[in-house]
Amino acid sequence: MIGSFGEVVFYVTPEKIRTFRDFQIQRSAKYTEHAIHGRKGLLEFTGFSAATASLRIRLDAGLGVNPKEELNTLHEILTKHEAVPFILDGEPQGDGLWVLESIDENFEIIDNHGTFIAVEVSLKIKEYVEVEENGD
Repeated sequence: MIGSFGEVVFYVTPEKIRTFRDFQIQRSAKYTEHAIHGRKGLLEFTGFSAATASLRIRLDAGLGVNPKEELNTLHEILTKHEAVPFILDGEPQGDGLWVLESIDENFEIIDNHGTFIAVEVSLKIKEYVEVEENGD
């Protein structure tokens, strides 16, 4: 197993290939700038932004997957707006779970019956960190 995003598992077998490409992850720090009269502003570190990531998946019947079923699974994750684990190389990514922010779908091949043969999807996901209640 290469990894997973919720119930979407990325793997390569002799029968099926479900992988991704163009994976990018963005991590950033947050700073507030305090104005000082007649001088450059003073930066103060205020924390980290939630990580964001993007990846592209080819859903291709020729690779042993059913593009329509795969799309339905992704639509369900988006519709339910559930936070799910994002695992790569056996390790959870980030500090918490991740949400699916958007799906861009490019229908590359559709047969003469309207069946999806190959669909390229671009996913944008964002780290979802749960607020800990400390009882104060």
